[in-house]
Amino acid sequence: MTVERDEARWSAHAKLRTLLRKFSVAAFLLLLPALASAGDFLWLSDIHFDPLADPQIVEQLAAAEAGQWRAILDAGSAKFPGYGADTSWPLLASVLEASAKTQPDSAFTIATGDLLAHHLRERFNGIASAHDDPAFRSFVRKTVAFLTLELKQSFPNKPVFVALGNNDDECGDYALQPNGPFLHDTAPFTTGLAGVADSADYARYGVLSAANPALKKHRIIVLNTVFFSARYHDACEHPSEDPAASELAWLAAELAHAQAHHEKVWLVYHIPPGIDAYATTHPKQPSPNPPVVSLWKETYTSQFLQILAQFPSVTGPNFAGHIHADDFRLLAGAGGGAPFVIDAPPVSPITGQNPSFRTVEFDSSGQLLNQSTYFLKNLLETAAATPPDWEREYNFQTAFQLPSSTRHNIRFSARRSLPPRTRPSSGRLSMLRPRRREIRLRPRTSADITALLAAVQRQFTTRVFRRQNNETV
Repeated sequence: MTVERDEARWSAHAKLRTLLRKFSVAAFLLLLPALASAGDFLWLSDIHFDPLADPQIVEQLAAAEAGQWRAILDAGSAKFPGYGADTSWPLLASVLEASAKTQPDSAFTIATGDLLAHHLRERFNGIASAHDDPAFRSFVRKTVAFLTLELKQSFPNKPVFVALGNNDDECGDYALQPNGPFLHDTAPFTTGLAGVADSADYARYGVLSAANPALKKHRIIVLNTVFFSARYHDACEHPSEDPAASELAWLAAELAHAQAHHEKVWLVYHIPPGIDAYATTHPKQPSPNPPVVSLWKETYTSQFLQILAQFPSVTGPNFAGHIHADDFRLLAGAGGGAPFVIDAPPVSPITGQNPSFRTVEFDSSGQLLNQSTYFLKNLLETAAATPPDWEREYNFQTAFQLPSSTRHNIRFSARRSLPPRTRPSSGRLSMLRPRRREIRLRPRTSADITALLAAVQRQFTTRVFRRQNNETV
């Protein structure tokens, strides 16, 4: 009888929600004009530029200065990549052109990490005749310098805020050396793009703080969350300090400074905090009770949330990449008004997604109003010289029927979008209090958490495109 009453109650709630949705559309459309946009920005993530896509020109690139690279790349034979490959020069040129045309009046651009291609050192060693450490360091510096030039030319006279990713270093993956050669080599490029005169903080930790160019009393802080990763290791030396702890102390000081000057802060970084959904749902060793994998070390997650909780009126939205998915995260444990994290889909199709970029609108208070995701619709056809076709996939307001991308609205959309009944094989994942029209999930084992993550991934990632024929699934 209890089960039958619950099913009847859920059926009634479902009908009510459907009815309310129909009537809410008109109210939603009436509300939109009242939300005045103060500006917008462009967002690129996980570019993973591969200058080795055409092996025949690698020697020329290695010998030339970054300002000469475009002519060499234009004369090369690289094509648009297929799924499972990183960003070639044709794709990079296309996404920069498409994003600049889509939002020509954007106030600034953010790039949330991983400028460099995967396994760059191993492949460079197999292609370049001179591939010792100095030669590779020079090639990496020129690659970042070339990307800087292209970003500057694509978005002239507008700041570009670049966060570093786990692939961005010459020492290896997740091996960025604090105060090391890569940071010193690239600091003039990245701080110059952001319009920051002092590059000392970036040269030491890969961080910077700058005034938001579109909003008064707002700042943009770029963090290097590679140091926070559970996979981080300094492969080039053994530092005497803990770079993550030092960076968190720097962040606390910056937020205190912002609070004293009545400023609000947006955070830009690469690796987000929270659970690594892919690693958790795809364990290396099959197990009936797989472990839950975190993206950051727990101690740094805890310290980060504690710092944000100290400045609830200061911190605003967080922008991240790394997971190669269109995603958002609510930061629990950082106070009732804690910010949220939005993850952007990647430019690189290395993990099977179509190349993407995003535009974000905001109002004069710094609240996010809307965000639109654009993707390359015909990636496979472009390899055969078909012109690239960039198309808007969706925007937040129309897809979720909500007027803005605030924490409250994102939390509401998350609750509304979860499947009505999510039951793993263990049967221990259940919903409580359906009359409140919210879903409460109580996972008790790692297997339950894995089932929950799988359900949430199905609900909150953008459309996945089959590699063979771009069929939407």
